[in-house]
Amino acid sequence: MEERSPLAPTCRVFFEELLKSNFFIKEKEEIFLVTPTCARCNRLYGVGEVKGVEKRGNITKIKISDHTATLDIYTDKVLDLGKFMAFVGNLRMRVREGAEKIKGKGILILVEEAGTVEESVRNNWIISTARRTLERIELLRSKNSEFTWKEEALKHYAIDDDKLDFWENMAINTVKEVWKNYSKTTKERVLEVLVDAGMRGVVRTKLVKELKKKGLPEECVEEVIDELIGEGRFYEPEVGLLKLVDV
Repeated sequence: MEERSPLAPTCRVFFEELLKSNFFIKEKEEIFLVTPTCARCNRLYGVGEVKGVEKRGNITKIKISDHTATLDIYTDKVLDLGKFMAFVGNLRMRVREGAEKIKGKGILILVEEAGTVEESVRNNWIISTARRTLERIELLRSKNSEFTWKEEALKHYAIDDDKLDFWENMAINTVKEVWKNYSKTTKERVLEVLVDAGMRGVVRTKLVKELKKKGLPEECVEEVIDELIGEGRFYEPEVGLLKLVDV
């Protein structure tokens, strides 16, 4: 599924962070939700495991999990859902505007487009979302607030180092869950390629590129290669060339 849209850009945040967000800002007549790590959202790109589907007249409520929390999203479209789905959803903010600020009463996520995807797409989304979350946290730790609304959001959520540690650990632990499965699968595929290559060996960049095409993130492939070299399973007789160790 393409994340691009002619409408407002989509954001990627973990579902737990989204569910704990209740700070709103208004820009150019549009209302945005700002999360505790200062993601600015009014459209969301998410991928997760379908946990339940409930039909309510013409509206379908879908429960979808990303490992951090289960989110309810709604659609009036007829969808052929598999185990994992990707979606772009519009965040409908239930707010009331006062003289000084917008007070939130929650959000409703309405699906614009959605489709069934492979588990690898969900895993890639988790890794990418974790990276973006950690980048936002790093900026917040550096006290580099470019916009006034960031300072207001930090005050609203009473963000301190402990709370940043919480969101940082959530991102890291979620990736670790994915990594458990990826590590085993990636090791098997790396070794398969090297066995097939025999004495010729494989150029490292080519190996990474091939496994990336099969849905394995580049970061995971690189880390597994280093692990296998450390375990003595294969070696680099010259820079960039990988060969299986004879046993």
